[in-house]
Amino acid sequence: MKSTKWRSLLLASMSLILLFQIGCGSNNSGNQGSGAQGESPSPTQGDSGGGSKEKVKLKFWDFHTEAEQKFFEDLVKEYNQSQDRVEIEYSTSNQQDYMTTKLPTSFAAGDGPDIYMISPGEFMKFAKSGLMADLTSYFPEGAKEDFLPASLDAVTVDGKIMALPYELELLGLYYNEDMLKSANVEVPKTWDELLAAARKLTTNKVAGLVLPPDKGAYFNFIWYPFLWQQGGNVLSADGTQSTFNTPEVAKALDFYGSFFREKLSPSKLQYGPWEIDNLGTKTAAMQVLGTWAINRAEENFKDVPIKVAPLPLPDGGKASTDAGGWKFAVNSKGKNVEEAAKFVMWVFAGDASRALKWCTEIKFAYSPRKSVVEAGKEIYGKGMRQVFTDEIYASAIPEPTYPSEIVDIIGDAMQYVMFGKMDGAAAAKDADDKIKSYLSK
Repeated sequence: MKSTKWRSLLLASMSLILLFQIGCGSNNSGNQGSGAQGESPSPTQGDSGGGSKEKVKLKFWDFHTEAEQKFFEDLVKEYNQSQDRVEIEYSTSNQQDYMTTKLPTSFAAGDGPDIYMISPGEFMKFAKSGLMADLTSYFPEGAKEDFLPASLDAVTVDGKIMALPYELELLGLYYNEDMLKSANVEVPKTWDELLAAARKLTTNKVAGLVLPPDKGAYFNFIWYPFLWQQGGNVLSADGTQSTFNTPEVAKALDFYGSFFREKLSPSKLQYGPWEIDNLGTKTAAMQVLGTWAINRAEENFKDVPIKVAPLPLPDGGKASTDAGGWKFAVNSKGKNVEEAAKFVMWVFAGDASRALKWCTEIKFAYSPRKSVVEAGKEIYGKGMRQVFTDEIYASAIPEPTYPSEIVDIIGDAMQYVMFGKMDGAAAAKDADDKIKSYLSK
């Protein structure tokens, strides 16, 4: 891929598209504090006072497995060996338990981890609950300028940067090329074609299309592009008014729900809806999924002809995809906030090689750091990555950080339609009333 094409697509496109499509954020140009000690803010080696001092132990929790888990295990080991002041204790659990049980239960009991990861859909709930420390002053010198402004705006509350973004993950339509060819189905480009393809591809052993069936932030994350493609939205630009009772919302609810009502998308899955294993094990023909799936598809399912395409569009619709990505956060209630913040910055705000390895070798995602994107330009043009880079990337809209109450209301509306309790118009009106009630409090 030519350098000029790369720069115009990845740097200019991200800077402009993500900056203007994200909700309003606060200025991030605060003064550097004591945490900003240059490129690597890790503690110094040894104890300058000469006396013995007990190590600070920090709990770091996440949900990663396999290569991603090993990446963080290796980083923790490297960090622990690089100094003798802080010891990071890393543990991981499956994603569903992590977000629905382990993390909320531990915080409710006053025993949350010092360092944790949070999704955009859950970000505001934790930020408003006072469970995130202000990281603004801990950025290494010059590091904030390397991050896309929109990526920091997305984690800024009341002028404070409450988490560290380290990846941007986009959605596409993955499909089994052989299954489509065998059924004489073209790769869907429109909503009508996607529905028709799912009907033709569904059997008693194969799901036509995998979509998330269960409520939660990921559930909404997959649905938002179908709303945005029509120009619809959940809230007004300033976040003060509900815009949910519209034909666009009703149409998106009906379309998503139709796959479940017709049993083209299963309500129970053997693998998580975020796992490419649904396609890799040939139990599904198509799946809406993110960039993170590419590496696993290539490494674990080499013999399965998995391809990816842009999300299909409604008539007259505009290409849109969700730009999600987990964030690093520090527990504001912890006893050692500074030490935890320095570790977080060391991992993804310091040496760019760590961020590059994460986004290009361990998984596939776009980095919110401009220097990392530039360094990885050749990798972003390989295989399925090129489809995301050339055909999907420019349509990215950052995943909203709505309050958890609104996330739940949206999820209820989706399930009412999926399981036949209401049609899209009735569910949109019902949710609109609930959102207005919440916003009026």
